Amino acid sequence: MYLINIHAKPTKESEQYDEVIGAFVSIYIDYKDLEGAMELAQFYVREEGWKIDEVEEECYTIDSTEDLDEEDIELYEEALEYGFSMIFNCYETED
Repeated sequence: MYLINIHAKPTKESEQYDEVIGAFVSIYIDYKDLEGAMELAQFYVREEGWKIDEVEEECYTIDSTEDLDEEDIELYEEALEYGFSMIFNCYETED
């Protein structure tokens, strides 16, 4: 399992268009290799109607829930069940 972080901006196709100006997206991807996981992460963000500004070079390999904080365990378990899970940490201003 990989945790990949992406900075993105909403497009007109996004539900958050005109509500926020950007988001830091954390995506848990249950995939065997990093290259494929990176491609999938970007695909899922675009599918939600977001334009990718930057994919953080550093990603995290997660082997079990012991590697996570309490609030992230649900996202990890969802990714195990569905192949991926993501959360958009949106912001409304540049501050």
